[in-house]
Amino acid sequence: MKAYSFRFGRAARTRWQRALPLVLAFIGGPGMAQQVSEKDYFDELPVVLSVSRLAQPLRDVPGSVTVIDRDLIRRSGAREVADLLRLVPGFLYTARSGANPQASYHAGMDTYGARMQVYVDGRSLYSSFLFGDTNLGLRGIILEEIERIEVLRGSNSASYGANAFLGVVNIVTRNAADTHGTMVSLTGGDGGVNDNVARVGWGDEKAGFRVVAARRSDSGIDGIYDDSRVSRLQFRADWTPSLNDDVMFQLGAGEISRGDGTGTASNPRRTIGQATVHALLRWQRRLGGDEKLDLRFSHEREAFADRALVTGAVLGPVSAINDSNGNVRRSELGLQHSFAWNDAVRVAWGGEWRHEVLHAPALYFGAGDLSLHQWRAFGTLEWRPHEQWLLQASGMHESHSYTGSALSPRLAANFHLTSDHTLRAGASRSQRAPNFYELRADTRLFNLSPGNAFVPVGAQIPGVGWLFLSSGTVKAETLISQELAYLGHFREINLKVDARAFIERMNDRVAVEGRNLPNPALVPVPFVAVGDFVNRPGPRLHGFEYQFDWRPLADTRLMFSELQIRSKAGWNAAEALEAPERSSSLTWLQKLPGNVDFTAISTASTPFKWAGGGDLINTPRRLDLRLGKPFAIGATRGEVSATVQAVNGGHQIYKMTQRFNRRGFVNLRLDF
Repeated sequence: MKAYSFRFGRAARTRWQRALPLVLAFIGGPGMAQQVSEKDYFDELPVVLSVSRLAQPLRDVPGSVTVIDRDLIRRSGAREVADLLRLVPGFLYTARSGANPQASYHAGMDTYGARMQVYVDGRSLYSSFLFGDTNLGLRGIILEEIERIEVLRGSNSASYGANAFLGVVNIVTRNAADTHGTMVSLTGGDGGVNDNVARVGWGDEKAGFRVVAARRSDSGIDGIYDDSRVSRLQFRADWTPSLNDDVMFQLGAGEISRGDGTGTASNPRRTIGQATVHALLRWQRRLGGDEKLDLRFSHEREAFADRALVTGAVLGPVSAINDSNGNVRRSELGLQHSFAWNDAVRVAWGGEWRHEVLHAPALYFGAGDLSLHQWRAFGTLEWRPHEQWLLQASGMHESHSYTGSALSPRLAANFHLTSDHTLRAGASRSQRAPNFYELRADTRLFNLSPGNAFVPVGAQIPGVGWLFLSSGTVKAETLISQELAYLGHFREINLKVDARAFIERMNDRVAVEGRNLPNPALVPVPFVAVGDFVNRPGPRLHGFEYQFDWRPLADTRLMFSELQIRSKAGWNAAEALEAPERSSSLTWLQKLPGNVDFTAISTASTPFKWAGGGDLINTPRRLDLRLGKPFAIGATRGEVSATVQAVNGGHQIYKMTQRFNRRGFVNLRLDF
């Protein structure tokens, strides 16, 4: 097996030498002066569930994790999950339009979130339609339903397989037993903001039930066509048939309608639609001690509507239909078994099966239904040879019906200087599997037949040309990641510190290149622009990120995070512009007299651009402010709040011609 190590040039060594005193300041005094006691290892610590598939306190996880809790979500004033991710060290945020907010870790490599994995209560939101997508799935999340968000900063294919490539976002929603009663939330303000949520919950000590209906809408960014409507209806049931069993069932449906297009003949303004429905059944059984079984089944269907008449210089006098309609259905079955082998060893192992069927005849000309099977086997071994040491090995073996087999391993070592100060070193290999489109795309344009506005797919009429024609030879992308990290809790001053240094080397990045037509005689007009998917060397990223969470007073919380990163392009010089040299966020949560909540969130980054059409943009500091006042009228509890985003003025976002302007809105929430 090839060995990987940290290597730095002179400039990189200089940067690390400058940062070294800061790291030593974190770990030196309290870390070396205090002795480890038994009490240190039994203090209550935050526990996360989504890194190694074992429940672990933050100091034991084999990666850097940021937890966004329910209180921070409420007080942030955010309307989208992507907006919340601005608070996570290393995460970048933009919006391709007002209807397409997007977040990515370390670099803006695509506008779909295809290199990130997102889970909601164990159900993957990764959509295999078109180029792969998690951003649309994030849009359907109802913030009021979230208990917490666990964000693993870094790849995690060792635990969650292909596509857990540049970060994993695990969203845990509230148990139905915690939401009995009725809740109503109404939001309105500038930019057509009109959000409504209604929830009803009921049950007893054995079972809880919840129904939620939500609608979120706005008119997007000024000057472009990007109105957005997001609607969701969800049901959740939590049942405890015995002391050792928990059963959870979810059923949900939703629609997203969004404006798109620039208004040109080749990209006309149009409304794009997406409809989804999903079911999730999860059974967890405690077998005694730390032993647990977890069985999960999910099924999801998605339908997409995007069809438009296009003309323009590239087509000459010809008009044609660009059709991206289609649907996809997927089923996933997973089983996990975790247990303590002895006092020093814990194990988690299991397997998953995933089946997908896609139907989009205009994107895959003549292919009919496309389907794939994916089998996964995973395991994690956690060994504590000494009370201060924790060694962990994880791995995922996957078998993909198109791309074959792959192994994603991870090794990590945690050293506890004390229970409050931990050093960690780790290395992993992750992958992103090519999606249907990268493997099988055959997207053509056709002349309009007389009298028909939209030509049936497959009609025998003269062709205009290909947009994409995949050769099917593309391989999976891989990412070799290495890190050194520190996690500390300075209890005397109520300060938590999370710092991570990393090197990430991406190989076989999937890129679009032109190719020769297989039969030019099939194209009667001079339209020969056709794209194929190929592998090219990927970028090399190195840097460090850190996060401070300080509570100097009982009513004050200050959080500061920053990313310092350097990027070396692989095959395309533009890759070096996809990662900003620096990005940061500062959050201030304050309880004011009169029980008023005050929040200020400031974010900024140096110039960078998103792949897929973004411009090089220097994002100035964006300042958001929120005031909230909880109240009670008899048995009814509520809160009224006012939020202003971009208080300090508008700024360019994604493109130089697009501005995110100041926007204010108010919210009223009532709990009966």
